[in-house]
Amino acid sequence: MRAQNLTVSIPPGNILCDKNCPYCVSRMTGYMETNIRLVFKNVPKVKTLAQNAQVTNVLLTGKGEPTLNRPDLMWLLREFRHYPIELQTNGINLSADFQYLEDLAENGLNVLAVSIDNIGQFTSLYELFARSKELGMLTRATVNITGWISKEMTFYDFIDLCRAGSVDQLMLRQIVVPNYVEADSATAKWINENVDPEQYDRLFNEMKDACTVRGRFLRQLHFGPGVYDYKGVSVSYSDYCIQDSNEGEDIRSLIFLEDGHLYTSWNSTASAIL
Repeated sequence: MRAQNLTVSIPPGNILCDKNCPYCVSRMTGYMETNIRLVFKNVPKVKTLAQNAQVTNVLLTGKGEPTLNRPDLMWLLREFRHYPIELQTNGINLSADFQYLEDLAENGLNVLAVSIDNIGQFTSLYELFARSKELGMLTRATVNITGWISKEMTFYDFIDLCRAGSVDQLMLRQIVVPNYVEADSATAKWINENVDPEQYDRLFNEMKDACTVRGRFLRQLHFGPGVYDYKGVSVSYSDYCIQDSNEGEDIRSLIFLEDGHLYTSWNSTASAIL
């Protein structure tokens, strides 16, 4: 079995999250009990399996906001620091504590990926992005296309925001209901009522047209999307928010969850391999 990356879910601290996103995928895929003793026990084995699967990078994320559990985030960052490491965050906690940001950089963080769902939030994070770049990290804005993004916004507007805010990478993410979840859940209902697939499709088509005419193709990601250079910004897209199934032996991610087990799917305990 080969895997592109290892995704590590940071165990939640006393507060699960400090942002109440109505489209939160974790609410649909469910939560689990933390077993920090088993996490500690299995870290060496996860490292071995990741190496054998030819993992090339590590993604730190969580079923909540990972930066709210600072001790475990820093511990797991140090454990995997010999890999290129990316942190997915909403940015709220780091924007209020730049020493925390410096500690992450000092302990091996390479990419700061901030999830954004409205333009006001994007501009409010400019100082965080600038500080991250000063510390030698790459910065990414992952824009979740929901009803909170004006339909007047174009791909070119997002590029202008990136260039004005020291953002190296732009990811356009479509918000969808994952497979194998209850379609009548409150979160799924919110997505169905507030997310217009045509808005993502329009932005995606603008991106592809712009990158084809004036951009440059850089590489193909393992799970399908292309990466482009448009006016110095690395541009890509995500049609789907999580990995819930795989075909064949070549998978997108190994997923190390807070119960201490290693999985190949976010929402199937039957996918455990350790």
